[in-house]
Amino acid sequence: MESTAIRLAIIDDHSLFLSGLNYVFENSILDLEVHSFTSASDFLEETDRGGVWDVIITDLAMKQINGIALIGALRARNLGVQVIVLSASEDEITRSNADLVGAFCFVHKSSDEHVLLDAIKSAYDTGPIPSYSVQKGARRMIFSSEGTDTIVQPQLGPQQRRILAMMAKGSTNKEIARALSISENTVKTHAKTIFRELSVSSRAAAVQRARELALF
Repeated sequence: MESTAIRLAIIDDHSLFLSGLNYVFENSILDLEVHSFTSASDFLEETDRGGVWDVIITDLAMKQINGIALIGALRARNLGVQVIVLSASEDEITRSNADLVGAFCFVHKSSDEHVLLDAIKSAYDTGPIPSYSVQKGARRMIFSSEGTDTIVQPQLGPQQRRILAMMAKGSTNKEIARALSISENTVKTHAKTIFRELSVSSRAAAVQRARELALF
């Protein structure tokens, strides 16, 4: 008989907290197939390799790729899987940002375990979000705690993404131009667009921001 277990992915960069969650799930009444990740980039790599999830639980404050950017990356991949934000933060900005990128719900880390289990069951029963909501969740801007705008999903074309990936490998403008059969001036023009979309002013900052936003 085909398994009806809920395929659950958990992303949190605190191993001890993950161990505690796994203990809760192992002893819950829900039938769960749990996959744990200590980094969002590892999770996205597994997803890109074909990993399929019914429900995702993610922390917000994580190294390299935070939870908001992670959800934005999922929506940019046109994945409508339901995402539960599990965080120790209680501020309204954090909750608003989670709603903005299409999180299913927000659960505080101090909540009783039944609250999280009920959220998982509810998210599973609700099913994937429709395509128009996925696109809404991939919108570009969220607000920081200081009230300023932060890009979630920059608008970069295929060529600009290729150039950005080559920048990350340390390629010079001349090497990029040769590899893509374009002029160095064209590379520079694309680079200016990349910097503008990522709100940075240097190659190193662009590569760092791209990693934070899970662009590669």
